[in-house]
Amino acid sequence: MRVRGTNIDKDQKRQKPSRAVTIYFRRLMRHVWRQRRFLFPAIVCIVILAASYSAGLGALIPVMKVMIEERSLPAWVYQRICETRLEVRLEPFSRLDRPEAGVPPEFDYSARAADKPARNTLLRDRLYESDLIVALDGARMTATEFFRRLSDLPNDAPVVLTIRRSDGAFENVTCTPKSVNTAWRAARRAVTWLPQGDSRDDRLKTLVYILAVLVLFSLVQNAARFGGEYLVAVAVARTLVSLRRQMYRKVLRLPISFFATRGTSDVMSRFVQDSQDIYRGLTFLFVQTIREPLKAAGVFAMAIVIAPRVTLFALIVTPGAAWLIRYFGKLVRRANRRLLQGYARMLAGLEGALIGIRVVKGFTMERYERRHLFAVDWAMLRQQLRIELIEAASSPLFELLGIAAGAGATVWFYNEMLDQRMTPTVMITMVVMLVAIFDPMRKMSNLYTRLQRCNAAAERVFEIVDLKTEEELEPGGLPRLPAGPSEIEFDHVTFQYPGADRPAVADFTLHVRKGERIALVGPNGSGKTTLLSLLMRFFEPHSGRIRFDGRPINEYSLKSLRSQISLVTQDTVIFADTVRHNIAYGDERLLRGMIMRERHPQRRFPPLAGAERIEQAARAAYADEFISALPQGYDTPIGEHGATLSGGQKQRIAIARAILRNAPILIFDEATSQIDSDSERKIHRAVEEFLKDRTGFIIAHRFSTILQADRIVVMDAGRIVDSGSHTELMSRCALYRKLFETQLSHDDAGADGTSVG
Repeated sequence: MRVRGTNIDKDQKRQKPSRAVTIYFRRLMRHVWRQRRFLFPAIVCIVILAASYSAGLGALIPVMKVMIEERSLPAWVYQRICETRLEVRLEPFSRLDRPEAGVPPEFDYSARAADKPARNTLLRDRLYESDLIVALDGARMTATEFFRRLSDLPNDAPVVLTIRRSDGAFENVTCTPKSVNTAWRAARRAVTWLPQGDSRDDRLKTLVYILAVLVLFSLVQNAARFGGEYLVAVAVARTLVSLRRQMYRKVLRLPISFFATRGTSDVMSRFVQDSQDIYRGLTFLFVQTIREPLKAAGVFAMAIVIAPRVTLFALIVTPGAAWLIRYFGKLVRRANRRLLQGYARMLAGLEGALIGIRVVKGFTMERYERRHLFAVDWAMLRQQLRIELIEAASSPLFELLGIAAGAGATVWFYNEMLDQRMTPTVMITMVVMLVAIFDPMRKMSNLYTRLQRCNAAAERVFEIVDLKTEEELEPGGLPRLPAGPSEIEFDHVTFQYPGADRPAVADFTLHVRKGERIALVGPNGSGKTTLLSLLMRFFEPHSGRIRFDGRPINEYSLKSLRSQISLVTQDTVIFADTVRHNIAYGDERLLRGMIMRERHPQRRFPPLAGAERIEQAARAAYADEFISALPQGYDTPIGEHGATLSGGQKQRIAIARAILRNAPILIFDEATSQIDSDSERKIHRAVEEFLKDRTGFIIAHRFSTILQADRIVVMDAGRIVDSGSHTELMSRCALYRKLFETQLSHDDAGADGTSVG
């Protein structure tokens, strides 16, 4: 078998970029969909925000009417309803117009046709430009009264219009005005609450009422904005938590071979930096991408109603804008992927320099490390600036397109006003509306670039999620390993690391009986640690088998295999937690029970079974004596990597963890540094007592450790050189004799020799 789990799904890597983006985006949306209870209310709030934005701009015309023109707002609404019902543009006709139009004195006030009705309209060939409507159903009235009465008539009610032609002739025209649509009916009901006169006080009161409504719209708009943005943030944040939880589950179950070839910094970068890019992209998507188009669509609909031709003309820039968005997005996606890879390299370099800070300082390599990190950072800077350049250029380009389109539209509007086909109020309103249409489009200019950054991050995240775990790689339905195998057999086991020029373990054969203690000795790189990694199935042999009671270990479930083994590594692993939690790490159920009680102190739990075993294990590992002296005893936090403890104290805590696990097999990789003679004696005594009736594999660095073994196995270049007792090996094995004379015996004498592990 080969090293497992190190390759990313090759089928996805062969996908075309656009296809891959679609796949990753859809998968991301499936995670977002799980938060729909937050997302749906957020979208409702965003829709309300966009609607109130459009409604606020729609109120611009009434405000302008009140402030610029002399007529009251109700009179304007009645006139517009009449024009809609008669399908003709009308204008009030006052006594001031009478001398110019040659109208007799008895027709003081009336309505005049501003232009000829179009073909296929209600008054086609019956009303002409400058014709004067002087009576409604035989009753003469002012223009304002005429507009009000006609707008109030029920639908499908025929009326008689008395028309005075330009030659002075009169004609009665019977027609049935069109129905009033819902919007104008609502407007007609609304203006009944406003002052109906044209006096200064009435117009001022009307303006106050309208502005009060606008303030109310603003209140609703901003409340909806708050709700939408907050709920989107909640949905996206919970999505990221769900996604990271899936990554945690996957990463912690990946084979050791993955970390041996890929390292941890790249994975950490995907958890941190890539997750942030996904968060920013999704937030922008669900806030800006919904809100801004809806705002633009609402204003566009009103602009189309007011001036359809010029509004459509102003949108000719849309295809060019779409092309720019797509082009910039492709550039950003490539640059962002390189940037994220740079973050991983920077984390790797920084982590190595900080963890090995004593070596860096001891070898005066600060300058080298600084230059190395600067080179990585400079490469990231180039990609970051490339992204910033694209995003900084996109907004001005879109703004330039919008200004050019708006300038052309403004010229058109002004020409229409000069030809008296548009009032100043409508012209100003249309200019404002065009600005309101292009402003959301400008804000959307970097949408595609942001989404491409999000896609690049999602691709890297899902690369991790798509890797197969150890459980997924093994066949299903494997039986559990029976407790305490009576025989362990290494049968011609060979393993080679990827990229290595020779095997780390080569044709290794060894039989171990239950309760036997095996000491492994040999120079550095002889394969001792690799051999025991194969026993725990951190790696799979390329050839040969490891058997428990005659059955290959890969025919048992992986979890049951590892549950039979207690592990103490040379580089003692201590977590940034309390002493109690570090020891309880040997029993998952016990640790989870403790944490649950600490997180919910107000709840009542039954007594925690086995809690006293933690202190028993600490006493068995001779760790209780220094733990009790700590400021908070077993509940003392011991810092990252156990920074507040000595090397011997950390190893005794690790032994207590192994004792708590109470497994029938112990793997003990003896540490050689930071251990004083007192700690060494206590560690050996603890291991000696724990190994009673257990099978032990001990990687020996000191002669005192060898004395605990039933058999000593000498390894070199991954092979067994010899095995036997100390006396036998001293008499016949030259390599063992050399190791003992130069290293093992000197270590026990207190010399600072080189480790043989």
